[in-house]
Amino acid sequence: MTVTRRDFLRATAAGTVTGGLTSALQASQGKRLNILWIMTDQQPISTIGAYGNKIVKTPNLDRIAADGMRLNRFHISAFPCSPSRACFFTGREAHHHGVVTNDVPLAADVPALGDVLKAAGYDTGYVGKWHLSGSMYRDLAGRKPLDGNWQFERVEDASEFKFKHAPGGTGEDAAQHGFDFWVGGWKHYHEYLRSVGLTDIANRKQAGNHNDMPSGPEGTHIYSKLPQEHHMASFFADKSVEFLRKQKGSDRPFGLVLSFYGPHLPVAPPKPWDEMYSMEQVDLPTNHRDELKDKPLAQRNNRRCYKLPDWEDDQFKDYIRRYWGYCGYIDRQIGRVLKALDETGRADETIVLFTADHGDMVAAHGFVFKLGHCGYDELLRVPFLIRCPGRIKPGGTSDALVSSIDVLPTLLEMTGVKPPAGIDGASFSSVLKEPGRSHRDAILCNSMERNLTVATDRWKYVLNWSPRDLDELYDLKADPGEMKNLAGDKAHAETVHQMRRRIRKWLHETRHPYARTILERMLVAPQVTARDLWPEITEFKYLGGDEFEYTVVWHAVDEPPKTPKFWSFTHFINKKYGKDGGIVFRDTTWPEPPTIDWKKGGAYQVGPIKVKIPKHAGPGEYLVRIGLYNPPTRATPGMLARGKGNAVEMGTLVIEKKEDAVSSVSFRPIKRRR
Repeated sequence: MTVTRRDFLRATAAGTVTGGLTSALQASQGKRLNILWIMTDQQPISTIGAYGNKIVKTPNLDRIAADGMRLNRFHISAFPCSPSRACFFTGREAHHHGVVTNDVPLAADVPALGDVLKAAGYDTGYVGKWHLSGSMYRDLAGRKPLDGNWQFERVEDASEFKFKHAPGGTGEDAAQHGFDFWVGGWKHYHEYLRSVGLTDIANRKQAGNHNDMPSGPEGTHIYSKLPQEHHMASFFADKSVEFLRKQKGSDRPFGLVLSFYGPHLPVAPPKPWDEMYSMEQVDLPTNHRDELKDKPLAQRNNRRCYKLPDWEDDQFKDYIRRYWGYCGYIDRQIGRVLKALDETGRADETIVLFTADHGDMVAAHGFVFKLGHCGYDELLRVPFLIRCPGRIKPGGTSDALVSSIDVLPTLLEMTGVKPPAGIDGASFSSVLKEPGRSHRDAILCNSMERNLTVATDRWKYVLNWSPRDLDELYDLKADPGEMKNLAGDKAHAETVHQMRRRIRKWLHETRHPYARTILERMLVAPQVTARDLWPEITEFKYLGGDEFEYTVVWHAVDEPPKTPKFWSFTHFINKKYGKDGGIVFRDTTWPEPPTIDWKKGGAYQVGPIKVKIPKHAGPGEYLVRIGLYNPPTRATPGMLARGKGNAVEMGTLVIEKKEDAVSSVSFRPIKRRR
């Protein structure tokens, strides 16, 4: 039986048990525990002192660990932000709460943490990032789609989850799911900026949510141009302190969630935190130089996250030191909140927990940011620290496998609040009492309904089913850095078989609506190689006025496809001016000789190609992407080894204008170390 939020609230108000639903007002013996839940966005365990980083300073998180327990093998149940947060707050698997990708609203009739606590008589508060009410960005005329005020709406489909853009959603501005005290990162933050005299920033919407006014593009040393005392993290700490001060002397229990937007990209902490650590203090991770041999093609073709061919070591080190600085800055704000809790006199009756919705690659395997087609620990194994004086012994550590869907039932058990039916997680309170105990024999994470990752004490298996790609198997004891993919090794065929059995069992037991599709895809042989066929811009010339020309040479390292014939296309991309993925203008040219006559080892010139810049193309930088495509048949040559899909990013076109007329055009190529 699935119990909706409406059923839950009706049964709670009546104080009865209806259809197996026990009233959430049933109290435990003694005074109910409070909850202070602190969450960051995109923070890996490698950025925290308590998890072994001897350089980064996170004294307040370290204090939570020292006063309570550190979980070493805590995993999120779904990836990325929205799915993960919905799993945390509902205790349900992603396909049960429906938020299987970002910007899908959590349905109002699904009971979540705030609903349950409010019904149990708690004062409730939520401060910071929510990301469970459609697009976070509101009232931005000209942003696509739907001028920023949109959400993903599910489209019924017999084979898989599908969504369409639709108007609506409430963003971060309105109270959600039982949280009465509500502070978001858009409207409320803009009101704050105006109150402290930063009206221009607020009116121009230069800051808010993940916008924190970075000083430049990623790959360079950047920092937030917001002063640290007016940064969003500080603002959220201020509002959390405000909520806690109201709890002093109260007889009512409280539940507060403080959810920071950082250290999520752009990794631009406010000064002086961007230079809190020197380049000399940073070592690249031991699994940094991964050639991605026998890894999924989607990883090898990812140019947004995979920076190893293009970035120098110092760029990676600078990224890491900025990440450490950002985490240290947030830790400082957490310290202010913990101090306010102490000053209420109620710290001894409060559960304090810290976690993150997912991690960041921070140079592991040559990647940065969050990588969608993988199951690496850097993303899915996240920090979890919890303290509760008198109930959790200080200084404990646990290696038990615990899932994010287990957090809600654990908190409700500790507070004596009965959870609603429909929760998939299981309380791990026994682990908190006895750290040596086990909890699960396997953990499973669902990433955007694209892949499923199952991990045991020793093994990790990743089924990359949408689109079908190479699967992955790692021996976590022999290869903790997950460098060698054993999925195709015949010696480990039985292990692959057993891990697939676990996936089948999970699909059956959790009643996944598209289990059949996933199982059918599992049997499809994936593409194992990408075609090394790459373009090079050999000449570029500004012709004056609104025209320029360039020449492309295609290098056929591998045998090119023999049918059909392909156009060589070029996209000029700027999201401010363009539609259809930000494409502002394009060129499609037939190569001579045609691609069906190309041979392995050859080099084939296309052009010179003369381009006239359209009037709607404004001044600024344009990403230049070149690929091969046949529009009549919609055919591509397959994935290109040096690109993403059937195209390769080439560099940046810079258009300058004076009095609405083009005055200069230049091209800046991407530097590649290949």
